[in-house]
Amino acid sequence: MSSLAFSLGYCIPRKLRTSSSRLFAGTVNNIAAESRIKVLSHCHESSSPQPVLQLNGDSPLLGRREAIGFGFGFCFGLLDVLLQAQPSAAAETAVCELTVAPSGLAFCDKVVGTGPEAVKGQLIKAHYVGKLESGKVFDSSYNRGKPLSFRIGVGEVIKGWDQGILGGDGVPPMLAGGKRTLKLPPELGYGMRGAGCGGGSCIIPPGSVLLFDVEFIGKA
Repeated sequence: MSSLAFSLGYCIPRKLRTSSSRLFAGTVNNIAAESRIKVLSHCHESSSPQPVLQLNGDSPLLGRREAIGFGFGFCFGLLDVLLQAQPSAAAETAVCELTVAPSGLAFCDKVVGTGPEAVKGQLIKAHYVGKLESGKVFDSSYNRGKPLSFRIGVGEVIKGWDQGILGGDGVPPMLAGGKRTLKLPPELGYGMRGAGCGGGSCIIPPGSVLLFDVEFIGKA
């Protein structure tokens, strides 16, 4: 019997991606051309050859049908795993319906944490992205690769952060591992003074409404 030799391409799933300053209240540094705000508190196809599964010899390990079935089963199995992971990712990117507290702070939980809540005065860590109401990002701890550490509830950060993480006045406390969107009115942010001002312009203009995507990591 002549030897059986054939090749079968296999699929390699691409990694799917989903879309997702120190905030110390007061003086703000225009860090290296406004890269960070610090606020102190006082106020598969390819052109290259594809890898193949080759079966050669008088006694093939798999017949043609079995090998083809194995190849397709492997591809569909991986695809199924990827598709099962999509609901949670989609939930994070879904538009949040904000709830407005009596203080004017609006919030929405994208992910409810499973860890403990923060305690007033505790040193905690949090990642965040800060945006103006226009959607323009003015600061991101993710870009720096390091979360912000601060003591919660003692005025080290702007009021909207203390209330938005610690809770109170109609806002539930965040739990460690949670992700929450906060919408701060000016009085819970930088007020009429703005932040990062210099040369006739401000990174955060006076009277700005601010949006923060906050990830509460836990104790520092």
